[in-house]
Amino acid sequence: MNSYIFPIRAAIITFPFLAMLITAPFLIYYYRKYGQLGKLRSLILYSFVFYLLCAYYLVILPLPSISVVAQMTGPCYELHLFQSWENFINQTVLQLNNPNTYLPAMKQSVFLEPVFNIFLLFPFGVYCRYYFKFSLGKTILASFALSLFFELTQLSGLYFIYPRPYRLFDVNDLLHNTLGGTFGFVCAPLFTFFLPTRSELDSESLAKGQQVTLLRRFVALVIDWIAIGFLSSLLKFFTNILPANLRALFNYPIASFTLAVMLYFMLLMYLWNGQTIGKKVVRIKVVEQDREHIRLWSLVKRYSAFYLLLYGLLQIFNYTMTHLPTNNHSVFIAYVTFGMMSLGILLLFLFNLLYALIRRKTRLFHDKASHTYTISTLLKKEVEHANF
Repeated sequence: MNSYIFPIRAAIITFPFLAMLITAPFLIYYYRKYGQLGKLRSLILYSFVFYLLCAYYLVILPLPSISVVAQMTGPCYELHLFQSWENFINQTVLQLNNPNTYLPAMKQSVFLEPVFNIFLLFPFGVYCRYYFKFSLGKTILASFALSLFFELTQLSGLYFIYPRPYRLFDVNDLLHNTLGGTFGFVCAPLFTFFLPTRSELDSESLAKGQQVTLLRRFVALVIDWIAIGFLSSLLKFFTNILPANLRALFNYPIASFTLAVMLYFMLLMYLWNGQTIGKKVVRIKVVEQDREHIRLWSLVKRYSAFYLLLYGLLQIFNYTMTHLPTNNHSVFIAYVTFGMMSLGILLLFLFNLLYALIRRKTRLFHDKASHTYTISTLLKKEVEHANF
């Protein structure tokens, strides 16, 4: 029993860290298509990720030492289909006319191993039918593919980390796993009867997608800075042809940061009428009230208040706290004062962000300072079509 509990415990421990990486593509996809993920959809997706993590750990854990695996001499694979059935027939204590043998037979490995492999992919079949809306044929194919991935993981010695497989590649496991996924598909309505349908989840997400949450804006922000990092690496090639005195400016972080903000969040957004790469991906844009095209000056105010002011305050606080003079009391007081003032403004921003999260407000201080708004670009006809 511990061999089953240990992998699940490991999955619980590592789940919060891996879930962020695994669900990031899901998050971007659903913001792009529906404008919002939704609480119930989030719960379903996170449960699916957790299930896959548990299944994977059950296949590979516990990990033996490399030295122990190197000394193994047993077979690496079993290609005899229905060998598990033959083992059951030859080794079981089950006697159909003797009920006293039923429970002992169910405790034998020749019974537990096939049953475990069937139940391993049973939830996968439920997810395939309920959430991913797969047909029976696609579910069987997906179950076989997932099982083959598990078996090849074992055959490769955990992707060649080990000198040889430490678990058996078994075609019978492929059969049992695929049967488990198929049974899950057939039984899915019994487990999902009281849950909303996938279409209802989509309609709800589209309807709520007209509201722009802070998380949606944060996802756009992350994508934007990834794009800036990629574009910056390309621009480094062109800086080599600049004069030495201009090239030296790019060695200062504050100069590079300011240029990136000005070009990307001001000029590019002005040309794209309030959108960036990240905002286009999650389908939002920055607008100015009563104007079809946002003004460049409004973007300058918006992102100066957000990026340049905060970055400048952070640099002031860092400089004043790391360069405190010890030989002049008045200058020391001035440094501490400037440092504390910059820290105070930074804390006010954090308080504003926390307040917005608690009260579910979508406008932050730089929105108000520039008189701009962040809206969803999901078309109303998409929402109406989903509701219909």
